[in-house]
Amino acid sequence: MLKFALRLAAKILSVALFIATCCAAYGGYVNPRLWATPSLLTLALPYLAMATFAASIGWALSRKILMTALGVATLVACAGPVFTAFPLGSEKTAQSGRTFTVMSFNIMHGIDYRNPGNKGHESIRYISAASPDIVCMQEASDFMAGLPKTVSDSLKAMYPYRIFDKNDLAVMSKHPIRHNASEGTISYTASAYSVEIYGRKVNILNVHLASYKLSDQEREVVSDIHSVRSAKSSIKEFKGSIMSKMKESFRQRADEAVELRAVIDRLHGPTVVCGDFNDVPASWAYREIKGTDLKDAFTETNFGHKSTYNAHRMPFHIDQIFYKGDLKALKVKREKEGSSDHYPILAEFEI
Repeated sequence: MLKFALRLAAKILSVALFIATCCAAYGGYVNPRLWATPSLLTLALPYLAMATFAASIGWALSRKILMTALGVATLVACAGPVFTAFPLGSEKTAQSGRTFTVMSFNIMHGIDYRNPGNKGHESIRYISAASPDIVCMQEASDFMAGLPKTVSDSLKAMYPYRIFDKNDLAVMSKHPIRHNASEGTISYTASAYSVEIYGRKVNILNVHLASYKLSDQEREVVSDIHSVRSAKSSIKEFKGSIMSKMKESFRQRADEAVELRAVIDRLHGPTVVCGDFNDVPASWAYREIKGTDLKDAFTETNFGHKSTYNAHRMPFHIDQIFYKGDLKALKVKREKEGSSDHYPILAEFEI
């Protein structure tokens, strides 16, 4: 009887897992303005998909054909969204010497996340060492003001073209860059620029979509789980203000995504869209912005899921980099620089 009960419980849990995976895979097809709950599930898609794969292997080894078939059917049905969140891409080789690099980095105002009292400006030192052609920064207001003169002078020499926007965004470039005359600053969502590379104009969109606006205490709800009792307490807290704030952020990003998509539709020629989306691949905002014409540089050139947010035990991939036009994504690296609560992403393109 005990063996039967355990097997029945395993089957029930597996079916629940398969259903949750399907809901997470297609939650991004539901506009959060209509219903925000499915958007919450999309955050867990890579992990639900891995759990479904593991469960399917387990049932196959146990020779349970029906449960194995259900698991495999779930993965097949969710293949599109799953491979967006868990890509199977690979790096490419340039066919010419005309390449350039773009870094997207939420620098958290230059504060050292690992050591808030540290005035070493580690994020800026990292950018200088990496030396990308173009750096798109979020949460970048006034970060130059506190830099030591030696660091500031070095940065200005490396990046003679710099634009600081009122919406907490900044861009630095080795190539001539200016605000896009027709777009410029787009509310608090993004800034549009035109940069000249190899005699070609390339559009750059630096994006920072609405955050979850959670306090430090609310963010620590997940990281404070150490036992069944603390897990129950965390779930209770999550159902309160945390879930409400998260749902509202999904709705706000939905509005911002529509606005940003309209701007992308007006841009012609090679275009790079990058930044802190605060949302994951397969989410509604991700799908709305990407549309049918943009390509995801990360999914094309990487194998496996990699988080870009590194705080509070929330390993989400929320920093994205898209492109369209006469460009080819060669590689995208998620650098493990821990000076901010986001990891930088560094992409190389051929034009």
